[in-house]
Amino acid sequence: MDELYSGESGQLISPIWPDETEQLLHVIDEGLSGKIRNIAIISEYLAGREEPISKIEDAHAGRIKHITLTETQNDLSILSNNTDADIIIVENCRFIFHRMINGFHLLDEFIEILSRKEKIWITTWNIHTWRYLIAVKDIGSLFGKQIELKRKSEPDIKKIILSQQLSSIFYIVDPPVPRRMVLIQKQKSYIIPIINKTIGFTYYSLRWRLFVAILRNKSQELEPSELIFERLHQISNGNPGVALHIWQEASDAWEIRLSSLTPPTLPAISDPDTAYILSLIMSYEEVQIPDLKQALPSDINLNLIISKLRDKELVVLKNEKIRINPIALAEITKELKRIRMVW
Repeated sequence: MDELYSGESGQLISPIWPDETEQLLHVIDEGLSGKIRNIAIISEYLAGREEPISKIEDAHAGRIKHITLTETQNDLSILSNNTDADIIIVENCRFIFHRMINGFHLLDEFIEILSRKEKIWITTWNIHTWRYLIAVKDIGSLFGKQIELKRKSEPDIKKIILSQQLSSIFYIVDPPVPRRMVLIQKQKSYIIPIINKTIGFTYYSLRWRLFVAILRNKSQELEPSELIFERLHQISNGNPGVALHIWQEASDAWEIRLSSLTPPTLPAISDPDTAYILSLIMSYEEVQIPDLKQALPSDINLNLIISKLRDKELVVLKNEKIRINPIALAEITKELKRIRMVW
């Protein structure tokens, strides 16, 4: 049976990061009294770094200078200029370095500015860029407070989605999920570098919620909404912004179907150039094609690789800007971690 959820028109949208925002505001108060000065907000692409930044601006209006870096950033004079602001917000710090020769000169300048300016610096970072810079530049030692926007649980994702779903919606499972499907068959492939071959195997994943329900002698069939939010959480890997994006793309005004929550197939990545390009796009989050080319060796055929990635629906290209397709983000991240292209 399809389940109906009735939202209320005008319902307040639940904040995504209330605890982290409260913690951040507390740290800022400490900073204003002379304690922690440098703060890093770290998250995956689309996770919602904008929310705590907006709350900071509301709480400290008139005391803030807000700077947004871009992929074309070639100097940091905007940071070093004198300002009366007590708090300086610097967004998009992922653009403060480039993986190329002399690609760290802006980062070195940035570190020098932060060390001599008696301000509260609030910076936002892509988590993969941050982890890379932790490894090569020990960037974390510069920030007395690091707040990571971590993945959300399935109930949290459901709450966030429904807080923004302000009309009734039907949950439709198509085709119907058979009863007693406690084990789900899955496929996986791995590359064996020594012999340069890919092997595939089948394994089974236990659906814990259904398994527990059976143990408790409850119904062995999950409700449509439970199946849909279970799938949504799995595809988004707990990233609330990704979950919201997928929901908006998959649902219409009245219904959402389980079949619409299907990520593109991601085979094992064997081509190092493709892996490197995906890791760059993931770190930049969204980047102009000419800027991406600058970070690559001249012998890499970027256009060909992008064409293949688009055919597989792994990336989105619009107005010469490329980004990871949100519905594929979790699988791409998992694969790039497996081959140690991101951490």
